[in-house]
Amino acid sequence: MAEKFKMSPKVAKWREWMEAIEPEIRLLLRDARVFWEIRIIIHGHRRTQDFHYGYLERSYLEHALAGLRRQLTPDRERISFVGVLDDIAKNPDALSGSYFASVCSDPNAVGEFSSCADVNGMHVCAQMITEDQKQLALALSACEKFADERLAYLMKHKVKTAPTFEEFKACFKLLDKTYVKYHALFYGDGLKTLQPPRQAGTLKGLIHIADDFDAELPEFKEYM
Repeated sequence: MAEKFKMSPKVAKWREWMEAIEPEIRLLLRDARVFWEIRIIIHGHRRTQDFHYGYLERSYLEHALAGLRRQLTPDRERISFVGVLDDIAKNPDALSGSYFASVCSDPNAVGEFSSCADVNGMHVCAQMITEDQKQLALALSACEKFADERLAYLMKHKVKTAPTFEEFKACFKLLDKTYVKYHALFYGDGLKTLQPPRQAGTLKGLIHIADDFDAELPEFKEYM
């Protein structure tokens, strides 16, 4: 009988970090979904769109950007996704093909490690990790620029055309894709995404269009 593969202390530490990070990334992606669903609800109440849109977007931008910075900005004082990647890049030999084979739940998927391996095919490629870090840093930078422009637009300063949310969408998509790639290296369990599953009918009964859009709204009088 073959001897059971012994996990190194480094890999055990990285797995603990990944387990601590995963709920935070899931929450970021879930909140992004909620943001767009609430926008749809607000769209059904045209009389208060400007007021609600402004508040919702300012709050969401600050919240989402804080979460992205937490995961994508290097900081020795806290656990973050880029912090895990940085540690792996410095110690690539600890994450080997032998380890991956020991945890892979699908024997036919063992060969998938090769796409993330170095030239020798034995350990994870440090250059690949560095490139992933660069891509995440660029995505975060684009989000920060977008947030500044969007807030300026909402405050009616300088920017006349509202910038879109494409930078945020792209950053979340990249974060999800990159996390899943490394999750597969650690667990070999076939996780495809951290995005919450779509559920049909989640907005049913929440959208109501008033018969008279010109009717006064006493509860919002002070904002009109």
